[in-house]
Amino acid sequence: MAIRGAPVVDWTGRFDDLVAREALLDATELDELGQAAWFTGRDDVSARAWERAHLAFLDAGDLAAAVRCVFWLGFTLSEHGDEVRARTWMGRLFELCGRPDGDERTEPFQALCRAVARFAQGDLEGSVPLYREASALAAAVGDDDLDALATMGLGRSLVRIGRAEEGFDCLDRVMLMIGSDRVSDRAAGPAFCAVVASLLARGDLERARVWTRDLGDWCDSQRGLEPFRGECTLHRATVMQLGGEWAAAARAAEQVCGTEKRTETLGNAWYRAAELHRIAGRAAAARDAFRQAAALGRDVQPGLALLHRDAGELDSAWAGLARARATMGGPAERAEVLAATVAVALDRGRLADARAAAEELTECAAAFDTLCLRAQAAQARGEVALRDGHPDEALPLLRAAWLDWRRLDAPHQAALVRVDIGAAARAAGDEEGALLEFDAARAVLEGLGAVPDLARLERLAAASAPASTDPGLSRREREVLELVARGWSNRRIAERLFLSDRTVARHVGSILSKLGVPSRSAATAYAYAHGLVAAT
Repeated sequence: MAIRGAPVVDWTGRFDDLVAREALLDATELDELGQAAWFTGRDDVSARAWERAHLAFLDAGDLAAAVRCVFWLGFTLSEHGDEVRARTWMGRLFELCGRPDGDERTEPFQALCRAVARFAQGDLEGSVPLYREASALAAAVGDDDLDALATMGLGRSLVRIGRAEEGFDCLDRVMLMIGSDRVSDRAAGPAFCAVVASLLARGDLERARVWTRDLGDWCDSQRGLEPFRGECTLHRATVMQLGGEWAAAARAAEQVCGTEKRTETLGNAWYRAAELHRIAGRAAAARDAFRQAAALGRDVQPGLALLHRDAGELDSAWAGLARARATMGGPAERAEVLAATVAVALDRGRLADARAAAEELTECAAAFDTLCLRAQAAQARGEVALRDGHPDEALPLLRAAWLDWRRLDAPHQAALVRVDIGAAARAAGDEEGALLEFDAARAVLEGLGAVPDLARLERLAAASAPASTDPGLSRREREVLELVARGWSNRRIAERLFLSDRTVARHVGSILSKLGVPSRSAATAYAYAHGLVAAT
């Protein structure tokens, strides 16, 4: 299967031709009918054809071909969630492989089925040697289809147990096998989708962008294709959203919403549509789409929480994120939930919660080390440092995040970081630099149509800059004033800044004198009114 420039495979035409002659088909043609029916979404016909094909191959004395038909029958039933019948046919596979006329060609099927079963049971460590065995056995007999499926399973297991580099190497190998025409269409489809889904779930957007493009080319070359079309389109929508192609991503998601039959894929499509409505400020449409996704069993966090945040409903946002944090899945999902938690916690003035979420996000990024996760972690840490009154600490973190988002060609995320950089520049006393960052971010957000983010930017940009008449506070006095404005006691300030209580008291007295106010509460009001501290 050549990916680029490949001739179109007309599965609809092949199915129509074979089904018209179904009564006269030999074993090989029945196997072809099973594949054509599967690819065009005729599951009942597919199951019937493969069942007949395996019996015909047995009659012809070709046990390995019979086992292959049984394997694909069980595999496709499992893909459609029919686990009872899938296990029945896997039992039939082991029965056939135990026959005296079994040989090395049937061994890879047994090994792969054992590995898949161990993976499904949640024993990821135990599945690794079984997948390796299946891959080696398949390679020994030249069965590239099974080798690709086994290597795909191995890669997914390795990534999920934390051996990300080894796992990604396996997934890359699968893609290279497909691209070099070593894998048939029947194995390429599930391998492609599983690999891209695994990359997206792990936050490896660099690889996912490349392989999603090739998956799209493959799907486009399969006329009448049903099983992978919706997933492929959704993967493309995700990548297009990242790249700022929001209108095209929305059309793709809506297409899947209108045509997909699988419940899981349909739920994901409604969630993607909801997110695209949300970031564009279409709140009512976003709520409706989130509702559709939830009805299908799809978790709607953190998107729904961010929609509440956009509406100023911070308590509802926080409640949703609290539940989501207890059920977080893969690294990409964890990172999205934790990044949203940082944002909402800061909006609520809960710095300790924001810091804890940022630290957890940093641990996640260190474990999987992808550009996307690194960018999210650096951005979160920078935002926390900024709100904690340390713009000098925040700026390098935010600039590192901006560089990573730019490398990923993610204009929306890069623009949001520039808003943070502008806020940090303002907090450090560089008002001109702040306005330049705000202007650059505004241009991108306006071009994308990111209405809620534009509103937040305008509120921040319109906030009072430091007073033109400088009260003459020293840098240390500004640090103390920042903490006074948060209601901290002298002792807590002293512990934070590594000063004595007496020194802090002297700084507070000097601050009150320079500001010309009688009390700490008056100093706090003055500081916020004149932009001497960051708004919370």
